[in-house]
Amino acid sequence: MSATPSTHRFRCSLAALERGDVPVGTAVPARYWLLVSDPGPWPAKPIEAPFLSDVADDLSAALGRFGARLQLIRRHGRQEGELVEADTGTDGDNPVFLVDVRRGLVGRATWQHPEDLVALAARFDDLPDPSPEPLLLVCTHGRKDVCCAIDGRVVAAVLDDALPGAVWETTHLGGDRFAGNVAILPEGSQYGRLDGDVAPQVILDHLDGRVDLERWRGRCSWHPAAQVAVHDVLATVADVRLQDISPPVVEATGEDSWRVQIEAGGRTSHRFVTRTMSAPHQLTCSGGSKVQALYTVRPS
Repeated sequence: MSATPSTHRFRCSLAALERGDVPVGTAVPARYWLLVSDPGPWPAKPIEAPFLSDVADDLSAALGRFGARLQLIRRHGRQEGELVEADTGTDGDNPVFLVDVRRGLVGRATWQHPEDLVALAARFDDLPDPSPEPLLLVCTHGRKDVCCAIDGRVVAAVLDDALPGAVWETTHLGGDRFAGNVAILPEGSQYGRLDGDVAPQVILDHLDGRVDLERWRGRCSWHPAAQVAVHDVLATVADVRLQDISPPVVEATGEDSWRVQIEAGGRTSHRFVTRTMSAPHQLTCSGGSKVQALYTVRPS
C-alpha cells in the first residue's frame, strides 16, 4: 500500500513556538529606512521590483552610503492572489518615507518616477517634512514566507482598525518564525508573535510606554546584545521604562560575548551577554536548516 502524503504544510512560526524560540535579540539591524509605496505583487527582494530595474544599482549605492534598508509598502486591503498591476509611479504621486531611527524622525515625500527615489535616498541627513508621528509596518510578504502572509494580514487588518492611517503592509522584516511581525517607526521597536487577538493591545500599550516582554524582538538601532541586555533590565529592575533608556554602550569582550552598559533615569546597569548557536532547524517556511543565535544574560 502506498503512503498517503501529508496534508499538513510546514509552518515555521508553529515550529518555532513549539521549540520555544525567543524573539528578543532578533530586531532587524537598520538605523535608516526607505519605505516606498508599491501595491505589488512584491518580489522576494524589494530591490528586484520591476519598476526599480533601471535605477537598482544607483538606488542600492545611495542606500549603501547610509546603510539604509529598503522596504516596499502598501495600504492594507489587497487579498492574496488578487491581481494588482504594480504602480510604476508615472501616473501620480506615491508616498515615500525616510526614517531616521537615531533621531526618531520620519521624512515624508512623494515619488513619480523611479529616479526620484535615488534622489530621496540621499536625504537622510536632510529629511523632507520631518515628523515624529509613528508608522506601523506589518510584514505580509507572502512570496518570502507563508507565515508572514497568513498571520501578517490578520494583524494588519486589526491594527488598521485600531490606528487608521498609521498602518502599512510591508515586505520582509526578518524573523519569519515570529510572524506576525510589526515594526514601530521611527522609535525602532519590533514585535513578533502577534495575532488578531493581542496585536491592538500590545501596540497601543507600547505607544503608551508599556512593553510586552514576551513578544518584544528588540530595537532595530541596537546591537542584538544590547536588545537582550535591555530586555533583562526591563524585566528585573523596577520602574525602568524603555523610553527612558539611552542608547546602550556595547563592549565586545570576546567573539561571542559583550558587556553592555545601560543608562536609564539616572541609574546605570551592566549586563554580560554571551551567544551560542543552536542545532540546525528549519527557520522559514521554505528554506533549509540553519542555526540560530541563542543568548544568555547575567548582571556584570
